Amino acid sequence: MSGISLVYSQDLEYPVDPEDPQDSDEDILDQEWDYDSIFNRPFIETEEPESESLVLRNRIELEASYGLRLGISPGWSETPWHNADDEEYSLVLGARMDALLSMNLALTDDLRVKNSFYFSVPDNPEIDIQEFYFEYNMLNKAFFQVGIYEIAWGISRFYPFANLPARIPENRSGGTGYIARVNIPIGIGGVEVLGLTRRGFIEGDTVSDITAKELSYGLKYNLALQQADIDAGVLYHWEMPLRFIVSIKTTIGNTELYTEGLAAVSHRSWNGVRYAANLGFLRDFFRNRITLTGELFYNDEPQSEWWRPVSDILDAEEDILLKGFNSALAIIYRINFLHMRIFTQSYYNVEQNSAWLVPGISIRPGDTFTLSISVPMALGDRSGHYYSDNMDPQDRPFSILFGLSYSGRQRSSF
Repeated sequence: MSGISLVYSQDLEYPVDPEDPQDSDEDILDQEWDYDSIFNRPFIETEEPESESLVLRNRIELEASYGLRLGISPGWSETPWHNADDEEYSLVLGARMDALLSMNLALTDDLRVKNSFYFSVPDNPEIDIQEFYFEYNMLNKAFFQVGIYEIAWGISRFYPFANLPARIPENRSGGTGYIARVNIPIGIGGVEVLGLTRRGFIEGDTVSDITAKELSYGLKYNLALQQADIDAGVLYHWEMPLRFIVSIKTTIGNTELYTEGLAAVSHRSWNGVRYAANLGFLRDFFRNRITLTGELFYNDEPQSEWWRPVSDILDAEEDILLKGFNSALAIIYRINFLHMRIFTQSYYNVEQNSAWLVPGISIRPGDTFTLSISVPMALGDRSGHYYSDNMDPQDRPFSILFGLSYSGRQRSSF
């Protein structure tokens, strides 16, 4: 992974004040930011079915990634400009080592299996299965994937409201995704049909206890025109509104433009339609030394929880999309010396007059080490969302983060 690996987590803590038991429950390596990933295309990367098994015939591909992350974060319960009398100071330290081992095995020309194991110390001393699925290529006419993995719909780099497979019913939680889908190429586009559930959707003790009402069913059509890429999809779950999405992405010169729309309606009463829409851009300047991306987003849905899956730099967790008008902006300036990155990212919700701002800088003196410092802070009303519910593990509205990461990746095949 190129660029910044800025670490912020809650795995292993060393509370500074031994008389404050609350500090022992929080640490700083669980929430991480990789600001270069904001500018990747797409923001949420997913592995689409392809004819890779034709290349892997009689071969096994192994991939191992590893990381050591250290962090220290002093912070305050109030921002410096509020001068509150009850302001509290806390200092949190953290450390984590993790590893991911993936095996991609081609059983035949058309059938392959992929398995990924994840191990982390100290928070997850047992080995977890992150991916385990089969993929079958039927005469290049249909591509089947069945098993444990994640997929993503939509384009947004900031507000993934169009990622319908990640949406969570109001009275359920997220968790491991069990997915069966088929992709059928049609002309210059294709159709995707899927059925999925998550561990948090299932009331029974095992996956075998699943019922029809705990499944989601989705359909998405893609049309890849020369001028634009268009997606249209729908997803049904018994406990969620019926949601429809449309997304359009195009590139004009050096500027990528995209827009998405969503309509949600109760499939029981068929009234009370809710809407959401966005408009975003990404543009490079000065031969990619500076990249600027931003988005305007309106959300009319009162309940907008979604499941963010685990990745190389982020732990899996539930997240929320704020109601009303929102905006986001990110900028990164790349300097060749020490692979320096100067970056800023911000989120703002108009309805609550609440903002989250993270300026920072990082250097990468080698291929595996990254040093970083950032200053996450909440702006706006003290009663706003980001002031009390943000990316800080203790929800502090102001902190300073010093991070050090060592990471690498190796691949081999035989």
